[in-house]
Amino acid sequence: MTKKNTGDLHNHLNGSLTLEFLKKIAKKNNCLDIYEQLVSIRGDYLQRTSSQPETGYSSELIALIWKQFGLIHKIVQNMDDITEGVLDVVQNSTAKYLEIRTTPKSMAGKTEDDYINAFVDGLSQAKQTLHGKEAVGLLSLDRTVHTLENARHFIRRIIECPNKLLVGLDISGNPLGKRTLTGNQLREVIHLALNSGIAIAIHMGEAENEIEKQDTDIILSALEEWQSSRFTQGANPLHGKVRLGHCIFLTDAQKEKIVSLGIPIEVCPSCHSKLNWHLEKLPHP
Repeated sequence: MTKKNTGDLHNHLNGSLTLEFLKKIAKKNNCLDIYEQLVSIRGDYLQRTSSQPETGYSSELIALIWKQFGLIHKIVQNMDDITEGVLDVVQNSTAKYLEIRTTPKSMAGKTEDDYINAFVDGLSQAKQTLHGKEAVGLLSLDRTVHTLENARHFIRRIIECPNKLLVGLDISGNPLGKRTLTGNQLREVIHLALNSGIAIAIHMGEAENEIEKQDTDIILSALEEWQSSRFTQGANPLHGKVRLGHCIFLTDAQKEKIVSLGIPIEVCPSCHSKLNWHLEKLPHP
């Protein structure tokens, strides 16, 4: 029988912080008013979303999700918050194995590299102090912000990270936003990561727009190319290297390709329900 919650594989750092931690750093950063606004909105949201209406949640309620994330981003202000935040997530998770993903960004006069260093420092401190748990990190590449050059740099940082505390690249970003990384450059990122021995988690099938459909086709094509160049008798070379995220809005041909590739999909039922990607009275996509 499978033990309950032995692994958390999809922890977004800012979305996994406890309220206790957020209150502590809000005091430190002199923004308790923002924390109190977050608590108020969160309470209202939880009360109004205890069960999904038959036709799904209103756009007003869905907007409250992103408003909460926006407030958290205002509370988390510096590199110490990032390092301590990692410890908060690991310490308060019941899982024994955690993968924490975060998007490097400049803040408080510090660079993306400083952010990565602070993130790795948190993972290192967790390894040293929170025995019985293993926590590793993924760097999130935002397709609406980052470029191919950013991807190359993130991959280099993952390769050079000591003690294998960074284990992979997360390819994500607002599926409705204007993309800075798409098409053949996205294909190149996938090949570069896999050729470098780096695992990738790829969000796709998150919207019904044309660009999402095109990029999903490119992602699957890139994976097919890499698999065919490595496949010999024995294990699938993509196993342990690639996970897909969400995959709600797919064509039949795309679904068939995923089955043929033999790679897993990370399914997040609560997310899919809250965003109306899955109406609970219907079969999950």
